[in-house]
Amino acid sequence: MIGYIETVTPAFATGWAVYTDGRPSFMVAALGDEILGVAVADEMRADVAAAAEQAGTKAACFSILFNREISPAEQMRVGIHFIQNRAPLPRVADFKMDRYPVLRVFVLGSPRSGTSALGTALTKITQLPWHGELHAAQIFAGPAALLVRGKGTNPEVGAFLAQPQFTAAMRKQARLVYFGLHKSASFLDKTPGVPMIRSAPFMASCLPDAKFIYLRRNGVANILSRMAKFGGDNLAFQEHCADWAQALNDWTRVRASLPSYLELQQEEMLADPAEAARQIALYLGTPDLAEPLASELADDAVERTGAGIGRSALGDTGWDETRIGIFKEFCGPTMIRFGYQL
Repeated sequence: MIGYIETVTPAFATGWAVYTDGRPSFMVAALGDEILGVAVADEMRADVAAAAEQAGTKAACFSILFNREISPAEQMRVGIHFIQNRAPLPRVADFKMDRYPVLRVFVLGSPRSGTSALGTALTKITQLPWHGELHAAQIFAGPAALLVRGKGTNPEVGAFLAQPQFTAAMRKQARLVYFGLHKSASFLDKTPGVPMIRSAPFMASCLPDAKFIYLRRNGVANILSRMAKFGGDNLAFQEHCADWAQALNDWTRVRASLPSYLELQQEEMLADPAEAARQIALYLGTPDLAEPLASELADDAVERTGAGIGRSALGDTGWDETRIGIFKEFCGPTMIRFGYQL
């Protein structure tokens, strides 16, 4: 019993290995003489620990990030071995090839803007693994942004954290989390809200080939849908208005720093799902998926149950003067900026 390779993808490999001299083993992933990555097998997992204990030893799992993405042929040739022993680990019997080329998609937007319906349709058509709303990016992006600026630290700590290696460590951990959760180098993440929008540039720095699809929706329809689902008093109404405007304004600020993005309106997806599907499929580099995606979007009708469908004028809302005043104050400038009628 020495260990096994469980997964080899274009971007990483996973498996487990026994301890060496009573300590977690240092593992190397290689293609011939080329070193793809290294890692310590120190990730504890109950089934591995139990099997090792029965065999009278200790073992732990490893996740090795590659320093470049590899082809399917190279995936079959990758070997993983102990640093002090070049004999490769065997692969598990149910070893499977990962998707190639990789496809990583982030669906962003304000809540109640059609992100759930688009995420569901995309994952069904593309067969990408996903976990719905992860809200994981901001776990790394937020603290990293604060720490590298030295916020809340003394000058020495701030100066140390500002060094490039700290940002690199955060990027590495973010990649490990996304790859590990999805068990693949490809995935779809549908996470609406301001924190995710602000985290988009960080995720782009982690995954430069990632695709970002932003959905926006008329503010009147969006707030109607939010209030119908979440309810609340005038304070909640104000918070929804401020959040809708903040999402669009933050998106306008961050989108220029992304390598690429596609921006769509929820209303346009309802009116012409075929055209929306065509744009999405071309952007993702999968033009053959345009037709099935169009059918899926037409059937699901993107937030058809939302209270704001077809209602984009203040006179159609039934809001009293107080709420109309709140909406104009918090959403008015952004509505005008994006060409929406008040």
